[in-house]
Amino acid sequence: MGPLICGRGIATALIQRLREWAVQRGIYVIFVQADYGDEPAIALYSTLGLCEAVLHFDIAPASA
Repeated sequence: MGPLICGRGIATALIQRLREWAVQRGIYVIFVQADYGDEPAIALYSTLGLCEAVLHFDIAPASA
């Protein structure tokens, strides 16, 4: 997000609404991803949940 949006609580409010929506549907966990160096996202997610170190692989579809 740009500097005009960061720090206004918009992402926090969206995530809170998502959490409420998930509970209504029986969803037990929400996965989010932040890239190394994305300190604002990491800081936000750190206040909301636990960090789990995993490997993520992007696999391209087979070419025709």
